[in-house]
Amino acid sequence: MSTLPSDRAWWQDRLGAIPDPDGSWRPGVSRPPEHPGVRGEIHQLLLTSYGTELVAEFFRPTSVPSTGVVVVVPSYDTPGLFAESTERTELTGQDPALTAHGLQLAEVGHAVLAVPWWFEKVATEDPALTHAQDFAERYGPAADRHRREQSVTPLGRSVADVMLAVTALEGSGLADGDRLAAFGDALGGKLALHLAALDERIEVAAVHEAGLGFDQPNWGAPWYLDGDVPRDHDQDELLALIAPRPFLVAGGGDRDGEHNLELIREARRHWPGEQGLDLLLHDSGHALPRSVMAGIREWLREQTS
Repeated sequence: MSTLPSDRAWWQDRLGAIPDPDGSWRPGVSRPPEHPGVRGEIHQLLLTSYGTELVAEFFRPTSVPSTGVVVVVPSYDTPGLFAESTERTELTGQDPALTAHGLQLAEVGHAVLAVPWWFEKVATEDPALTHAQDFAERYGPAADRHRREQSVTPLGRSVADVMLAVTALEGSGLADGDRLAAFGDALGGKLALHLAALDERIEVAAVHEAGLGFDQPNWGAPWYLDGDVPRDHDQDELLALIAPRPFLVAGGGDRDGEHNLELIREARRHWPGEQGLDLLLHDSGHALPRSVMAGIREWLREQTS
């Protein structure tokens, strides 16, 4: 746990979470979602970030009343967030509906900006990795490439990609007047946490099973901090940077739960009256049950109404 004061500029520099100064975006094609449950149009935003094109997708439902909120959702890929099959869902045998968090947010009227992860994009472009399920096997080559080409941390690069997507959304006119929120599960939770801490355009955020605390070993993975984990800083500092904006930590006892409540309690003192950093704990482990997702999306609506 950190005893040092929080500083947004320090964290951005430490991680390299700074959008590519040569980055750009342009609008892409639009399409209806494949899933029949929620009507609307999915609009592509084509990002060029650190020399690579990423395709973010914006969806505003038209079959339910709008909440006036856009939820930024970083994830491995974007179609899966809308219950559409992807290489990753086919590889894992998952029912796409179970991880369709974008669609579940849209069901109550939230618009969604889905942002893909560069490391998954690289993996899907390599035929040799088509059937790789192990993280080290699937994302190790992308981590090696990143290490050769960039000086920032892999985590910082990924957060910067999401920041550029937010800038593209603002410039597109697709979300004029909407409030900005963020949500992420697991990998997406890590990115949503850092996005909320380092980008003040995000007004409210929620994460599930992000794994708070640098003492958790996966932060040192080659696709996150690549072994360069801060030793005299911890994520209570990052949480403090979010205050006084509302933030929800949801966990199933795997990455987040009783074992890291002390870090959360330490961070909570930065909120006025220690109110605004909320917890939603369940006993389902790393998986995100629909009932818990329903609680998260309602919490987001309450905080932005």
